[in-house]
Amino acid sequence: MKVYFESDYFVVKYSTAIHAVVNKWITAPTSVEFREGMETLLQAMIYYKAGKIVSDTTYLGTLLQEDQEWAASHWYRRAVEAGFSHNAIIIPANLFTEMSVYATLDSIEENVTTIRYFDAMEDAMVWIKHV
Repeated sequence: MKVYFESDYFVVKYSTAIHAVVNKWITAPTSVEFREGMETLLQAMIYYKAGKIVSDTTYLGTLLQEDQEWAASHWYRRAVEAGFSHNAIIIPANLFTEMSVYATLDSIEENVTTIRYFDAMEDAMVWIKHV
């Protein structure tokens, strides 16, 4: 995989094997870091012309309500305009983070993407490769 962006809280890579952007939260981000990370993810999608994303949210932490709303409305709309079509999400064992991820995705008014949840990165990669 090619590294597109790497920081102490977030990594974005591109996999030529599955033509997808793969991102991982390394630690729970601040509100500013979350939004910067999501903007970077969007830019990677545009750069690689990839509408498929594999998101590892294991260490995402609990998002603020404002960040959930921003991601579900502002970011999501722009991502769909850029070609976002499929999202394989690795869900954490932490109940609060899991609830935060589900709440964000549930608040998307008109979800036009296909989303599937996984416990392991390997399963998510296999699924995203075949959609």
